[in-house]
Amino acid sequence: MKILIVEDNEDSRVLLQDALTSSGYEAQNAENGKIALNHIAKGFFPDLVISDILMPEMDGYALCRAMKSDDKLCTIPFIFYSATFTDTKDEKLAMDLGASRFFVKPMEIDAFLDEIKAVLEDKEAENLPTPEKPLKDAEEIEKDYSGALAKKLDQKVQQLEEEQKRLKKSEEKYRRLVEALRDDYFFYTHDTQGVFTYISPSIENVLGYTQKEFLVHCTTFMTDHPLNRAVERYTERSLQGVKQPPYEVEIYHKDGSRHRLEVSEEPIFDKNDTVVAVEGIAHDVTRRIAAEKQLVKTKERLMQSQKMEAIGTLAGGIAHDFNNILTPIIGFTEITQLDLPEDSKGWADLQEVYNAANRARELVKQILSFSRQTEEEQKPVLFQVLVKETLKLLRATIPATIEIRESICSACEAINANPSQMHQILMNLCTNAYYAMRDGGGILAVSLEEIEISPTNTIPTLDLQSGRYLRLEVSDNGSGIEEDKLERIFEPYYTTKPKDEGTGLGLSVVHGIVASHGGHITVYSEPGKGTTFHVYLPVIAKQKNTEESLVQAPVVGGSERIMLVDDDKIIVRMEKEQLESLGYKVEAYTDALTASKAFRDSQDIIDLVITDMTMPNMTGAELSQEILKIRSDIPIILCTGFSELIDREKAASLGIKEYLMKPVEKKKLAEAIRKVLE
Repeated sequence: MKILIVEDNEDSRVLLQDALTSSGYEAQNAENGKIALNHIAKGFFPDLVISDILMPEMDGYALCRAMKSDDKLCTIPFIFYSATFTDTKDEKLAMDLGASRFFVKPMEIDAFLDEIKAVLEDKEAENLPTPEKPLKDAEEIEKDYSGALAKKLDQKVQQLEEEQKRLKKSEEKYRRLVEALRDDYFFYTHDTQGVFTYISPSIENVLGYTQKEFLVHCTTFMTDHPLNRAVERYTERSLQGVKQPPYEVEIYHKDGSRHRLEVSEEPIFDKNDTVVAVEGIAHDVTRRIAAEKQLVKTKERLMQSQKMEAIGTLAGGIAHDFNNILTPIIGFTEITQLDLPEDSKGWADLQEVYNAANRARELVKQILSFSRQTEEEQKPVLFQVLVKETLKLLRATIPATIEIRESICSACEAINANPSQMHQILMNLCTNAYYAMRDGGGILAVSLEEIEISPTNTIPTLDLQSGRYLRLEVSDNGSGIEEDKLERIFEPYYTTKPKDEGTGLGLSVVHGIVASHGGHITVYSEPGKGTTFHVYLPVIAKQKNTEESLVQAPVVGGSERIMLVDDDKIIVRMEKEQLESLGYKVEAYTDALTASKAFRDSQDIIDLVITDMTMPNMTGAELSQEILKIRSDIPIILCTGFSELIDREKAASLGIKEYLMKPVEKKKLAEAIRKVLE
């Protein structure tokens, strides 16, 4: 069976044709009545016609009337299927024109197919009425047809007017939205030549230009950034009708700054599918990109911080073991020196061992200071002595291509400082100077002098109170530093060195140390001419004699009974000899549990307990708690090479009278003992 579908809506045509074809019918379709008659004239003689009513050129009523007036076509069943002509008058007119059925869209497809089948069966059985010719009451039908058509056209016009109003309202809303854009977005349209034809007012907030100023070619304000090289390709493809993914461009702001824009574009077509313009929206992502870069830096700093934390943890473990090694070296050296005349070669050699061990102890302090795991005590320091010792150490590590020139005033007054931190300042400044000259060699000049700063004798750029200061100068004739980098060299994590050769912490740490000592640091540099640092530190009056008297003060001992506890047998032996040489009676233990039991048995005769911190089975802090439970008035001295579990404040809170960092010199141990006993 052949069925002709007459419908101006393509989706409805295709849907119905697919349904009929799937049910075994041969189906063709036409967009209006005129085309339908043309199909029939060309040989497609249908067994059934299904037609919409309102269509261009020839509507369904006109098609039905034409077919029912034709002797060859009048017997073909005609079904009306409409969504616009839906009242009873419309149906009556359809039936008066000779239609077989009248259905209102939408209708369930299965039910519709059943109706089609029924109509075709009625045709086979010749049960379908054939309209008279000419159509009965032709004048009345013409009147009804004209009225129905006029009514539907009026309805259509009204619908179109309402749609136009809705579109206008929507357009006004869209326009208000565009006009209301602020801060980061602006809309635009440019023609096929790339010239902007519309810019939303928000352009002034985004890039500073007025709408009129920006109605130019789209490349006018672009920077020379490599990103912009792809813009021409994106524009060309948009003009070819290919929608492009969002892309970025860099544009000059009216104030001269560079702004990054993220652009999304759509080609605009005319009715012939020809691209006539490109419409787009631009989003200023400058701040987002800056934030992303900052996030990357933050992540890098976090990784650096985690690395430093790991190094600090490692440093703590090394410090503990290293201090335990240094303790017997220093202790047995002091003990052996007591048996030798001070003017003998043996005593002098042992003094060098003692000095080297003390330097190693200071090195451990620097490691712990770097990892922030030790207290930063300040005391009177003769800076000139420390400078000379540091330069000796540097001479052994810096290549011979670099000459070290020093001018150190030996009569400088003392400063109140932390020796480890002062050493850190020197090492950082001198190491940086060496780095700047490592390729071609040069001169590292270090000088120290005492100066007076007063209201009448000030140094430009220094914000220092009046008084006497030590001025340390470290200079080199190396590569120098560019002016733009010079302003940032004291920033944490900023470095001019390659990624794997510097952390960016050195000078920031130096700056922090100098500031914490009430001083000031300045830098002067020129590319190719070298760099000079000046460090100013306030002096304290007349401290040399005090230090000398402290060094010469005799070591005081006693006759009290001391319990000594340390799991290292060598340290126990050395400290026992030291204490006995001072007159004390010593009970030594290498096991904390045994010591605790012994104290319980002999608590009345023990005057003092000296214990290590890190021991198996029971820590020194735990042992102290057990002992204090037995006898709350017993003085305890806690010694440690390093422990994350204890510090001076925590030890004091546990009732421990004194806290000493290993290695402990005999003199310092003797002073601590007398302090807690007296």
